[in-house]
Order: sequence, then C-alpha cells, then structure tokens
Amino acid sequence: MFKRQWFLVTLVLGLAAGALMLAATQSAPFGVLTRYPVSMLVEEMQWMDDCAECHSAETFHTCSTCHDDHGAVEMTNVPFYAGITLEGDVPVPGYVLLNEVLPYRDQPHTHKPLLDFLSQQGTSDFESVTLASLDGGFVTMTRENLTTDALLMPYIDGIRFAAENLHVSTWVKGIRRVIVVGSETPLLIEGQATSIGRLLLGPTLELTVDSANVMLQSADDGEIRRAQAGTRILGVPLTALVTEPAFTELVIHDSARQEYRLSAEDCDGAVLAQFRGRVTLVLPERGRSQWISDVVALESR
Repeated sequence: MFKRQWFLVTLVLGLAAGALMLAATQSAPFGVLTRYPVSMLVEEMQWMDDCAECHSAETFHTCSTCHDDHGAVEMTNVPFYAGITLEGDVPVPGYVLLNEVLPYRDQPHTHKPLLDFLSQQGTSDFESVTLASLDGGFVTMTRENLTTDALLMPYIDGIRFAAENLHVSTWVKGIRRVIVVGSETPLLIEGQATSIGRLLLGPTLELTVDSANVMLQSADDGEIRRAQAGTRILGVPLTALVTEPAFTELVIHDSARQEYRLSAEDCDGAVLAQFRGRVTLVLPERGRSQWISDVVALESR
C-alpha cells in the first residue's frame, strides 16, 4: 500500500512538473523534488490549494502574501515581541527585543556573553550592571567580576543569566531590566555628582501620567463601554533627591544651559526618570510639553 501511495504521489508531482514545463515562461525549480521529502511537498500543496480559494492567479502565493497580507508569520517558541528594558548609563536606553539578544534561541547551547551584549549596546566602560527579574529579584555585579563566562541564555519566554565563576545565587531567571552604572557622573544633584544609573538603583516610584477616560459605542448592540488608559513611568522621586524636603524653590538646568525655576507646588509628585532615552523631570500635574528634559543639574532652595 505504501509503495502504491508513493507511486501516486510521484506521478502527480511528475504530471504537475510537466504542466509547469509547458505553461511556465520561466524554468521551474525541479531541485525541490530531490531536496525536500515528498511528505513535505504534499503538505505544501495542500496549503497552496487552501490559499487558492482566496487568491487569484495574478496575486497568488508569494512571501508577501503571508507576511504583508495576512501577517501570518508563525515560528514556534520565538518571542519576537518580548524584550527587556535597558536603563541607566547607556548611549541608547530603551526596549531591546529578545530576538535581537539571542537570535538563535531555538538552537541548542545558545548563549551570549553579557559583556558582548553590553558592548553591542555601546557600553564597554562601566562600573556595574544590575539584572532584575520578573519576580523582583536582582543581582548587581561590578565590571571586574564579570568574565566571558557570564552568559545570557534562553529561558521560557525570556532570558536567564548564569556564570560558572559566580555563586549560583547570582543566576537570575526571567530578566526584565538591565541597569548599567557608568564610569562617568554627568548629573549634579544638590551639589553631588552622580548619574541616572546610580539613581535608578536607589528608591524609585512608579506613577501614572496621561490618564484619560476613553469610550466607544459598539456597532453591534449600541452600548457605550468605557475604560481608563494611561502611561506608567518609573523614576526617582524628587523627595529622595532634595536635601531639604521643605524647600520652596527648585532650580533645574538642562544640557542647553537653560535654567528653570519651579515652586514646591509645581514639583508635587515629580520624579526624575529616563523618559524616551532622556533624563527628564516628570511633572505629573503638567502635560508632557512642560516636563523638563536633558536635566544635568538640580538644586533645592
């Protein structure tokens, strides 16, 4: 029975190849008959037959049909949209996709040295790096304690860290944040030189900004349904930065040497955050246009 099925499949493929030879204006890729198993070709034929129900001969099955028309890219266990947040004293803070960190995560023994990852992000000269996990755990390691054996590796839908020459308690699973402390201190907070990386390792506060009530009337039942949308920003609370909590005026300087003076009421609930890659004084009671970006100095009076 198996030989008979094999013969029929081969016959069908042969007839199809002959038809292509007669009708095609370009040479057919007959190499597929020897490069791929017949079972795979039969499965592909079934998929193409299903596609033929929707697509005409002029716009039939190409790579763009699935990628552009359907967005139907499916690769098992490859988290294209998952990522980690890179923060602190790095040239380009932001969201780094896991597929960029470990592009071959589905292959055995996949790993990348942590130092290589940081170097790819433009960070080679730094004092320490902190890896924070989904469950709230973290590990901070100074540069001299990191070797090429400190590795980032796949972990379920994320990344884990392990190093044979570091204690097993430093091995972090489910990394969601990487905070780098650089060797330079470009920020001047109350007369003390520091950096945003150093500050992010201290007390932080997550606050809601741009909160708005939204609603939509359903086209199906006419009902109006409501929700609240907004943005959460993690930063260093101003109360943890100023020397005198009962200050009356806050003086801020930005990288363009512009000076800003705010009253204590204006600064209520403010945090110093790394917003869109820029050190920003976020004022939750004001719109984004009134936030102060590229902060280099801050002093309370």
